[in-house]
Amino acid sequence: MNETRALARFVSETRYADLPPEAIEAVRIYILDDFASGFAGARTPWAAMVASLVQADSKGACSLFGRDWTSSAAGAALVNGVAIGGFETDHPYTAGSCHPSGAVFPAAMAAAELTRIDGREFLTAVALGYEALCRVGAAATRAVEDERGFHGPGTNAPLGGAFGAGRVLGVSAETLVNALGIAGSHGGGLLEFFREGAMTKRLHLGRGAQLGLESVLLAQRGFTGPSTVIEGEHGFLNAYSPAARPELLLDGLGHRWLLLDVTLKSYPCHISFHAVIDAIHRFRQEHPVEPGGIESVTIRSAARMIEARFSAREPTTLMGAQYSLPWSTALALCEDATDPATWTEEALANERVNRIAAAMRLLREAPAAPEAVAEIRLVVAGREHVVNATGWKGAPSDPYTFGDMAQKFRRYASNLLTPARSDEIVQRVRNLEAEPDVASLIRMIRAG
Repeated sequence: MNETRALARFVSETRYADLPPEAIEAVRIYILDDFASGFAGARTPWAAMVASLVQADSKGACSLFGRDWTSSAAGAALVNGVAIGGFETDHPYTAGSCHPSGAVFPAAMAAAELTRIDGREFLTAVALGYEALCRVGAAATRAVEDERGFHGPGTNAPLGGAFGAGRVLGVSAETLVNALGIAGSHGGGLLEFFREGAMTKRLHLGRGAQLGLESVLLAQRGFTGPSTVIEGEHGFLNAYSPAARPELLLDGLGHRWLLLDVTLKSYPCHISFHAVIDAIHRFRQEHPVEPGGIESVTIRSAARMIEARFSAREPTTLMGAQYSLPWSTALALCEDATDPATWTEEALANERVNRIAAAMRLLREAPAAPEAVAEIRLVVAGREHVVNATGWKGAPSDPYTFGDMAQKFRRYASNLLTPARSDEIVQRVRNLEAEPDVASLIRMIRAG
């Protein structure tokens, strides 16, 4: 017992000097990726719907991606969380079925506009929020999602938001315990969205960031929550997971950093089949393919990408398409999958993409090549090509450097920022520890 208290102390008391250099550099890259995802998702229809709801009844001075008006901190955490986490571009900790990007970061951003915090302390807050949330996810295990049927990131996002916002606001460990106790009662999110490609998934992380921040603000006012919210008999782990491993909450805490195992995305689709999309993208760079000449596509894999929820051949919504291995692969065969502007509702009417997706064969078999997670067989103009999918940019085998992420950021933000403004954000994140008040950096996400 007392794991909740131990995590609260870890987040409240760990200092920048306690972070290993590799964690500092990883989080710097994650922060720039969070900005990239926020700009990519800012103008999506679902982000606009949520923003219009917030604009109607929320007043405050907190910044929103790509908008020229401001809102309350809670409203900003919601809208920015939907922008970051709602377009399938943000980074997950897959082993723990959590997305610290869309849970921790929007809450930390909003909290930073409520107080004066320098860049070094902000980086520390984000790192500790990421690490604590990854540990909650690891302890809950993927059984939350794979066996119980919850959307894992929806269940744990409020805890992540509380970790991040609590550290930014400088609350005591005891106040953070109460905040976590409140946040733990706000977890939710069902996987049923995948059947129809419904928008509810777009909301899960933003709502979690909002509720995590609000939990901290309530705890500051004296509102209490159970101090055993994570490990208790009726707490988070036991309620959501049929195979919880509570020992992972504190195992190696402060010495072994799970945040280093966060994986980054290069394509706006589910990460389970990123290796396939990347293999297709690389193949097309070396072998220009005329989509009209593609006669058949067969994907062979024993990985979870072959599950029924990823196999829709005729998705009717972009959410369904981003969750579909056949459709996403077909899009990658026809268009530039690295460009977020390619992934739109209008693309659902692309006849070439739909023809390829509808005819695609998926086989639940191990690929012949032992290093491959999937084998793709393409017949193009009568000639067969075998493409092995192994990793992708952002996977442990091919990690992003800060320079790599700067290129991705500029590409993802180009619809809303001038090149000069993009360059300034990149440089300020690169030198984040030199920021005297990180709120001035956050205000750069506004339109205009």
